[in-house]
This record gives sequence, C-alpha cells and structure tokens, in this order.
Amino acid sequence: MSYKCFQFVLTLVATNEKNYKDCIAFIKNIFNEREVLVSQSKNLSNLVLDIYFTCNLDDFNFMRKKIYSLNKKADLLMQKVEYRKKKLIACDMDMTIINVETIDLINDHLLKNNQISNITKNAMSGNMSFGKSIIIRTKLLKGIKKLEIINLINKININEGVESVIRTMNSYGYHTILISGGYDLIANIIGKKVGFKEIRCNILEVVNNKLTGNLGNTILDKKGKLFYLKNSIKKLNIKKDVTLAVGDGDNDIDMIKYSGLGVAWNAYKKVKLAADVSIKFSFKSLLYFQGYSDKEILN
Repeated sequence: MSYKCFQFVLTLVATNEKNYKDCIAFIKNIFNEREVLVSQSKNLSNLVLDIYFTCNLDDFNFMRKKIYSLNKKADLLMQKVEYRKKKLIACDMDMTIINVETIDLINDHLLKNNQISNITKNAMSGNMSFGKSIIIRTKLLKGIKKLEIINLINKININEGVESVIRTMNSYGYHTILISGGYDLIANIIGKKVGFKEIRCNILEVVNNKLTGNLGNTILDKKGKLFYLKNSIKKLNIKKDVTLAVGDGDNDIDMIKYSGLGVAWNAYKKVKLAADVSIKFSFKSLLYFQGYSDKEILN
C-alpha cells in the first residue's frame, strides 16, 4: 500500500448537459467509495469542471481506472497539480491538427492508386514501419507538379479548437511545435496558418517544379519526432514534466511516451495504450487540462 498523499486535479470536459451531470454523479460515488474528500471545485467553462483532491497513489489509481470508463461521455484527465501548466506542446499534423491524411488526399486527387490508403493505415497502426511506408509512397509521387500539391491546401480543414490551443499557448509565451511525418509543401503552410512557432516535417525533393519521388531530408519518423521534441526541450532549458505531446498514429508513440503529458487524439489502439490519456471530443481539452478557463482562452 502507498500511503504518501499528493495533490491531484480531475478535469471533466463533457459533451452535453446530461453527460455532464451523469459524470459528476458517477465521480461523486467513486470519491465517496474511497473516502476521498474534494478540496475545491471550479468551472472552467459551461460543461468543464476542475475537481481538486488529495489522496494516496493506490486510491488515485483505483479511481482513475473507474472514472476513465466515462470516456464515451467526456474527455477526462486525472493528474498531479504540480507541473500542470505546460511550457511546450508538440503536435502531429495529419488527423490531429487537420482532418485528413495528406498522402491519402494527394492520392485521391492526383494519384488514384489503390495501394496508398492501405499503406497509410498499416503505417499509422504500426503494422508497417513508417520509414518503409514513406519511401514507397514518396516514389509514387514522381512527376507530380509542386503546384498541384500546394493547391490541395484548399481541401484541408483545420480541426476545431486547434487554433485556440496554439494561439493561447503562444500568447503566454510557451513553445508550440508541429512535428509531422507529412510533407513540407503542406506542413509549412498549415503550420504557419495555425501559428506554430516551429515546424518540422519531411521534405519533398523538387527539380524543375516537379517532384522527383525522393525525400530531401533524413526520414522524419517516430525517432525523428522524439529527436525534435528532445531538442526543443534542451534549447528551452525546461523540464520534460512541463511538455505535452499529442497525436493519433504509431509514428507519434515515442514523443507521446516521453513528454510530461502524452495525449492520444482520436487515435489507434496502440497509441491509446501508450498515452497518459485518450481523448476524442474537444481539442480545447488540452487547454482545460492545463487549468485554462474560457476567459483565458483565445478563440
């Protein structure tokens, strides 16, 4: 048994009024069952509640397992109060910041190759190495005009809440980094539009305004994502406890596991198991988890 007590906070981000009330009632019962007292409750938004409490790790782990079963009704996080505010956020791009896998978008409009979507799915789920998958997929792009790739930007939507998260963290002086296994012709435009302070991605080799089918850099895979996360932490001279990483695919697992708070966003099962928490309803949960209220969030 672990008897040392710590200060914790539970953040509930519900999808509607009914789920909000149902979750609170369920949480209250769990707290009563373990005889854990709430020291303070605070609304961060209409359907967002912070619950502060103190308990030992055994009680915490028991309650977390039970309370996370509510994840069909809400985004939830239970964490220590210490290091709650993050000074760095590292984000994947495809299906995290934007609503598509960019290589599949390129395929749908330019290549129309039946293999591509299966290769992408296998890479994201961890059934094929990302390095192997991107070499195969990039070779298929040979001969496509650079402008044809750039024009696809108009078909990409930035996921709801993403810009609020990045603007808010930027406004408080924190570091925001887009670390994508996608291509520079899209990632640089998306990254600048959203407002990321740093953008890392794979670079397409272009000759005479056409793609050669080769990359112009060492492959940015899961090891590359972790490298850039560690590099930023070192440059900023911050503790990894105050970092947050979010993504959905196998390629994101290393940076998710290394960061202070690793978040799986609408992710593959393998990623959910590696992350500290899995969410799917609101990207702004990443701000609420840090204790930001609506008054402090930039829309």
